[in-house]
Amino acid sequence: MENNKGFKLTVSEGVLDSLYAAASDAKSPPEFTFFLSGDLIQMSIQKSFLQSHGFTVGQTNVYPILKEEDVTRALTLILESKCEGWWNYDDEYIKRKICTKKQWEERYD
Repeated sequence: MENNKGFKLTVSEGVLDSLYAAASDAKSPPEFTFFLSGDLIQMSIQKSFLQSHGFTVGQTNVYPILKEEDVTRALTLILESKCEGWWNYDDEYIKRKICTKKQWEERYD
């Protein structure tokens, strides 16, 4: 998008969808309980990445949201693929036994 003063605005794919969802106060069905984490660009990339791998990703305001039953599999894929923002879930990886605290510290810290 360019205005008459030569200012050019570039927006990453999916960010406009997130902003639109926030503006329209979009809500996901109640079975969606796990919010993705990161900045808007990271969450947008994660959402697209997970959708491309067959996950259904809801949206609540600016936050992509997953069904609880999909969270461990989705986080495993995010970690293994080093999807943008993968580092935001260190506690969840340990809590969900995707890796141990020791593995996290040795491999990723």
